Amino acid sequence: MQISGWIRQSLMDYPGKIASVVFTQGCNFRCPYCHNPELIGFGEGAIPEDVVLAHLDKNRFLLDGLVITGGEPTMQPDLCVFIRQVKDLGLFVKLDTNGSHPKILLQLLNEHLVDYVAMDVKSALKEKDYAAAAGVVFSSRKLEQIRRSVRYIVRSGVDHEFRTTVCRELISFDHIRGILSELKDAQRYFLQQYRPGEKQDDAENYSAYPIDVMTDFVRQQSTGKLRLIVRE
Repeated sequence: MQISGWIRQSLMDYPGKIASVVFTQGCNFRCPYCHNPELIGFGEGAIPEDVVLAHLDKNRFLLDGLVITGGEPTMQPDLCVFIRQVKDLGLFVKLDTNGSHPKILLQLLNEHLVDYVAMDVKSALKEKDYAAAAGVVFSSRKLEQIRRSVRYIVRSGVDHEFRTTVCRELISFDHIRGILSELKDAQRYFLQQYRPGEKQDDAENYSAYPIDVMTDFVRQQSTGKLRLIVRE
């Protein structure tokens, strides 16, 4: 595992649990609003996984679990091996993913290696819309990979959430309605208000919808069992 960032203890990243958080190096997306651009490029991680595992072992009675985020964790060739070692310590595992590698995700779900999955849905599942939000060219094949990941997560029975960063210049409420149609059988869908990142070079090109506008939109939607939530 190429690990380039680590929060030893967090109360914010795994709902209802005290967790350690690792950030993997490398991502196949180039989201223009990315808060962790230093993790996009591929290269060596600065933190040995043995150090992380030793910390988890030592503190397994103080921690509930581990969050694996990035970058894009499913690009790590030894992700399953690493998670098995974490699970052997009796800890829960939450995975943050962009959903671009459904085969890896399905393996994790089938082997019961993840207890919570949070997947980013960048935009409505149309080639131009997704390309604008993800910062890379999107074909119909790539969009089908995103849809497969959504299906695998929803049908798995594993606790999960989907989320979209709502940047005014990239995401319209029509886009969100399109996403809702894809997530009708999911548990939770978070609309995250856009916030400029400290390391974002062109933050002046993007802006956020007012939180009350987002909240009013949510009130007007009929979502069935799906919980639609605004996150500041």
